[in-house]
Amino acid sequence: MRKTEKHFLEKNPKYIVIYYTLLKEARTWNSMGQYWLGKESEKRAKYLLEGDVKSYEKYPKSEDLFYKTKRI
Repeated sequence: MRKTEKHFLEKNPKYIVIYYTLLKEARTWNSMGQYWLGKESEKRAKYLLEGDVKSYEKYPKSEDLFYKTKRI
């Protein structure tokens, strides 16, 4: 019988909540027209899915990614 190793998110359940929160943030930002902020949230969620916590913790200031739109 083959034994499989647990995924990073299974080993660290606190990151599961953060992962789903980032996906929710990405949907919210994209629906508001803030595509750069949405893309950054998606990228950080992808890092968590891959188990790369150091890359997840690095992110630019949100002020640099925010653009004024008609909705905001």
